[in-house]
Amino acid sequence: MAHFITGVITEILTPYNKDGTINFNQLRELIKWQMDCGIKNFFINGLAGECQAMTNEEKLEVTKVVYSVTQGNAKIMNCAFEASINLNLELLKSYMKQGLSDCYCITPPPYFKHSQEAVEEYLGELIDICDKPVYIYNCKEMSVLCAPDTLKNLVTKHPNLRGYKDASTDILNFIQCTMRIDSEVFDFLGGCDGLDGVMMLLGAVGCVSFMAVPFPKEMIDIVEAGLRGDKKACINAQYKVLRIRNLLKQTPFNAGWIYAMRYGGGPSGMYSRMPIQQDYVSEEIKEKLDNLAIELGYDPQKWAPDMKKEWKGAIPQNFR
Repeated sequence: MAHFITGVITEILTPYNKDGTINFNQLRELIKWQMDCGIKNFFINGLAGECQAMTNEEKLEVTKVVYSVTQGNAKIMNCAFEASINLNLELLKSYMKQGLSDCYCITPPPYFKHSQEAVEEYLGELIDICDKPVYIYNCKEMSVLCAPDTLKNLVTKHPNLRGYKDASTDILNFIQCTMRIDSEVFDFLGGCDGLDGVMMLLGAVGCVSFMAVPFPKEMIDIVEAGLRGDKKACINAQYKVLRIRNLLKQTPFNAGWIYAMRYGGGPSGMYSRMPIQQDYVSEEIKEKLDNLAIELGYDPQKWAPDMKKEWKGAIPQNFR
């Protein structure tokens, strides 16, 4: 059984208009730009896409629009991160009826602590109704993580479970999982952009990446170096991404990532459905990000126009 999905899987944010409606034209532009940059997999309707603020109808329409651009030339991993098992079942069945997903991603239950026996039962029921490969997302935002032994049990009992995204930020947890499950046939995926390079060197075959929204090429550098076993190149590429991420993490989610779209050539001027104070990047952080972008070689003369701030500094000598 070969790996079903490898490489960078961009965790797409959902572009909104200022009035909160989805900007589907900008979504098309974003997917096209991502594919032009070499991205071949998309993780959609996830937390970065503000799935908690979307209706099921909107999630299906987003899937339809993404597929209208990819046309089967990139894999779509559709997410079901709902508040109950019944709501997850409803959304997964809608995805299956639509028929545009290549695989699905599910999480342990939210809100209330569950025993590992309950987690196994919950995830097993979701896996078994799916008609295509399923991935488990160990997400620290959920009430409980899927333990390594629970993951092993699920892999043993449910052949449709093909992979696992680790966003626990716990390297020991990831290693414990790879000790129990054959990474030659199971798709281990990084799930924290601060650790993706390390996870690649520990046996991952790709990563689900929010940093890949503004920086797809930089994330590809990490993953490709990891896949070929080039430790030095992999870690150096990780350091570059981590320096940017350290600043983005000082902004409200996901405002920093939206602001960073100005550097790489993709569509800019996006909005969030978050409250106004969650869709705001301070002038101090903007200046630090702009200065770091210059230091890392991003040409300010090529930055996309941004309605919130224009670069006011002197153009560095190497870009004149």
